[in-house]
Amino acid sequence: MKTELELNEKILAVTNRIREKHPELLEYLNEMPITIPYEENPTINVKALSSYYDSLVALVEDYEYEENTIINGQPENTLHLPIKDIVKMEQDNSYEDLLTEVNDITISYNDVGEGIVPVIFVHGFPFSKSMWKGQLDSLKSSNRVIVFDIRGFGQSTNNKANVSMDFFADDLVAFMDKLNIDKAVICGLSMGGYIALNAISRFPERFAALVLCDTQCIADTTEKKEGRYKTIEQINNDVKDVFYDKFIKTVFHADSLTNNMEVVENLQNIVFANSKKIITAGLAAMAERSETCSTLAAIKIPTLIICGREDELTPLAKSEFMQERIKGSVLKIIDDAAHVSNLEQPEAFNKYLQDFLNTLNAAKGFKPKAERTSMK
Repeated sequence: MKTELELNEKILAVTNRIREKHPELLEYLNEMPITIPYEENPTINVKALSSYYDSLVALVEDYEYEENTIINGQPENTLHLPIKDIVKMEQDNSYEDLLTEVNDITISYNDVGEGIVPVIFVHGFPFSKSMWKGQLDSLKSSNRVIVFDIRGFGQSTNNKANVSMDFFADDLVAFMDKLNIDKAVICGLSMGGYIALNAISRFPERFAALVLCDTQCIADTTEKKEGRYKTIEQINNDVKDVFYDKFIKTVFHADSLTNNMEVVENLQNIVFANSKKIITAGLAAMAERSETCSTLAAIKIPTLIICGREDELTPLAKSEFMQERIKGSVLKIIDDAAHVSNLEQPEAFNKYLQDFLNTLNAAKGFKPKAERTSMK
């Protein structure tokens, strides 16, 4: 049986098709009593949603058959496919941005696939959830995968002048509560790893497994902290482009900067899309973060550590240090990759991650998956 979230997504896709391709049918939509539900309207159940979706499908199928319409530039041999198949074809390479309210801010997220325990990805600084698209594409057929923009980054809002790892971790757990997720596998890269370690040290019962990517447990040294505040001063003096350009060159392997320009430019666009205010707030949050090395021995859940061999920002030795102190953890090293190993070598990254998740999925004792809640 389809979940409420899946039906919501399908209804929205068909409704958008009608609005874009057949606006003359809108009057029929107005006559249909059911609309896409919000949290405030919990009485609309899955059965009612299924019925409404079927009525939309029938409406479009009948109309397009009569008009012999080719949908959205699809080749003629797709004309008589069921509308649900055509919708699936169109959405294969895109994900609907969902929104929900958490701790008085709006969180933007994607939620795809099915699985016993969801995998939640936490992006690094100063990126957004879109850095995980390759992982969503790879894992959605075998796992429920969730990515979200942490407060102030991407499309999520922020209501505080300053942010911290505690704030980010609090948001993560509140976000899980909002989606009725009891436990999750948490995967964090760089600053996302700082957030994951903070959350696990404070809310260990909420996580079934941990993946740490190109990150570390130490706090900033005095020299490193001074460097971050100097960068903040430069950005406030409107020389942020210098920081951005230098930063991009630092996170990539040299070969990527020459031979993988599309990936480099995509990440550069993500970085530049963030406001100067959140960039400086994020730098300050990293400068003031506490160490989590002293908590590593207390981690009792399955843990995978991934690191690019040429990572200069969080060198391999930092990952080796964590692997030695988290009992039973596994370290995977990715060649020809630096700080964003999931972008530079996605096939290797995804294989290590999928193998780890397969082991978890085969294990006994995980709780049944919780109801999924969509906040449209």
